[in-house]
Amino acid sequence: MARPKEFDPDEALDKAMHVFWHKGYEATSMEDLLSAMDINRGSLYDTFGDKRALFLKAMDRYCNGMVAQKLTLLNQPGPALDTIRRFIRGMLEMALSDQTRKGCLIANTAMELSPHEKEIGNRVARALGRVEEAYHKVLVRAKQNGELRKEQDPRALARYLTGMMQGVIVMYKAGTPAEAMRDIVETGLSIFD
Repeated sequence: MARPKEFDPDEALDKAMHVFWHKGYEATSMEDLLSAMDINRGSLYDTFGDKRALFLKAMDRYCNGMVAQKLTLLNQPGPALDTIRRFIRGMLEMALSDQTRKGCLIANTAMELSPHEKEIGNRVARALGRVEEAYHKVLVRAKQNGELRKEQDPRALARYLTGMMQGVIVMYKAGTPAEAMRDIVETGLSIFD
C-alpha cells in the first residue's frame, strides 16, 4: 500500500511556481526547488516528474490560476473602456509594487524558452491568446455600446493591448523607472480618447 503524501502537492506546486517566476527556468536548480517546496527528491519526481514537467505544471498553474483570476476583472459591469483602463492601470500598479521586479511568468518564459522550446512556446502563445480574448470580449462590448470610434477594430485593439502590456512588463523587469512605465501605459490608453 502506498504511503500517503506528507506534503500538500498544491502548496508545493505554488512554491515551485514562485521559484521559477523569480529565477527563471535555467537558473533554477533542483536544490532551489527542493528547498522551496520542502520535499525530498523522490517526492518531487514521484509527484511532479522531472524539472521540465514540474515547470510545465507550474506554468499551467500560473495561467489557470493567477492569470485567469486577474482576467475576470475585465468582466466588471459598467462602461467597457473604463473597465479596461482600471484593469491596465491596476496591473501596472501591482507590477510596480513588486520590488523584486519578477515580472510575469508568461513574459519571462517567452523571452527565456519560447525561441527554442516548441512545447513551451505553444503554451506561452495559448496564454497570450487567452489574454487577447479577454480584451477582445470587453472591446466587443465597448463597440456594441458605442464607446469605440467606427474605425476601431476590437480584435486589433485586443492585440495591441496584449502586446503593450507584455512590453511594459519586460521594460519594468529591465529596470525602467516607474514614472516612465506610467507614461507608456497612459500613452497607450490614449488610443481610446
